[in-house]
Amino acid sequence: MERGWASVTKNKFKNLKHDLLCADLTYIEELNEEGLEKYTQYLFSRDLENAVLMKKASILRWFLGWCRKKGYIENDDYKLHQPHLKCPQKTVVYLTWEELMQLYKHNYGYKYQLSVVRDVFCFCAFTGLRYSDAARLRWSDVYNDHITIITQKTSDKLDIDLNPFSKSIIKKYSLKADRKPADKVLGAPTIQRSNVMLKECALLAGIKTPITLVSYRGSKRVEESVPKWKAVTTHCARRTFVVNSLRLGIPAEVIMKWTGHSDFTAMKPYVAIVDELKKENMAKYATLYENEKNSSN
Repeated sequence: MERGWASVTKNKFKNLKHDLLCADLTYIEELNEEGLEKYTQYLFSRDLENAVLMKKASILRWFLGWCRKKGYIENDDYKLHQPHLKCPQKTVVYLTWEELMQLYKHNYGYKYQLSVVRDVFCFCAFTGLRYSDAARLRWSDVYNDHITIITQKTSDKLDIDLNPFSKSIIKKYSLKADRKPADKVLGAPTIQRSNVMLKECALLAGIKTPITLVSYRGSKRVEESVPKWKAVTTHCARRTFVVNSLRLGIPAEVIMKWTGHSDFTAMKPYVAIVDELKKENMAKYATLYENEKNSSN
């Protein structure tokens, strides 16, 4: 209550409690060096990705740090509980502008719910909003040329300018004659259900570019090549917005004003992607040069 935790944060700690009980750790006093090792071995037994395991270990350290501060435990063993595991930079899954247009323009016919999920995804991809915030957007938050919203995750107040694409989606849902200021604009399903439906949306729209997902489980490197539609989630929309905005030449500082990113570090993976794309495009000059060279000969 003091921190105003969102339901997502509460669920993290519910899951932590479940994991501890499954590891046969019932009492707070058991979470010493031996108990922490027991917990880690339990997580390894579930064949989790290293990134997930590291995140769970971090949440446990946070909890035990709070317990130490409150005087519920006396040992500091948790401070040293930091498994050293390989965690590669997570593959940034996003839609290129061409793929985004495929999704935006696709007609889902009688499958109305697919159209709604697609519209929320595209709205995020055109504004930089998190999916959870776009799903909560109310008509009282919408103005002629911008939207104003208090984000669910960080409680930041964001003023996001609307472009013709985001305006077209709002206009589509503004035709309801009985809409009220407190009504939700888009009315999307839950994120869990939306993630399932999004994959169907992307598949039907023909987004099948192969991508490689790399992860580690312990010391084992796992590579999986999948068509992009299988990897599309609600969060991909926000990534899509950032990458395409950078490609348009919009400064990172301006994009951060829209997305609410406070640290430029979070933008580095996207900048790296755009830099790589620039190199690929510049390489096309080599082909032109060779063509000119051959024609001269």
